[in-house]
Amino acid sequence: MTNKLENKYLFNLTSNYNKNLDFNPDELKILIPKIFANLFQIEEIKKNSCLFGQKYKTLSFDIVFVDDYEIQQINSEYRSKDKPTDVITFALFADDDYKIIVDNDIYLGEILISIDTAKKQAQNGIAKEILTLITHGVLHLLGFDHMTDEDYNFIVNVQNQIIQKLWEG
Repeated sequence: MTNKLENKYLFNLTSNYNKNLDFNPDELKILIPKIFANLFQIEEIKKNSCLFGQKYKTLSFDIVFVDDYEIQQINSEYRSKDKPTDVITFALFADDDYKIIVDNDIYLGEILISIDTAKKQAQNGIAKEILTLITHGVLHLLGFDHMTDEDYNFIVNVQNQIIQKLWEG
């Protein structure tokens, strides 16, 4: 990896959600690069992510806010689970055997978040829940999955660590 101070994190925030988000998406723009900075301080993340050994200057990805209906359709089509879920990630770079890098830019993929489900799950406020789901999605974009209980616990522990650091300032 290149020096992390030189790296840029580019992301598009798009909302297909037709109701009130109940949080300010602009506040996320400051915190999302901090997710990466904090993740890359964890040795296991650095060594086991799809970025290990890759040289890049820019990481880019998309975040799309949707409702339960839209995420249920996607969950049904791509995961054969006909129910809404909180987050679905399409990890393009992590899942690509060729690891295409264009002009020192890596496109990681897309994170879809159901605002309806996030609102139902939010015990400590919707903004914190959205940040947790984004962190979870970023871990998937970096190639981490939770097919086993051990992997799931690892991802949840890491995302909780990151959220705690971000929330404490």
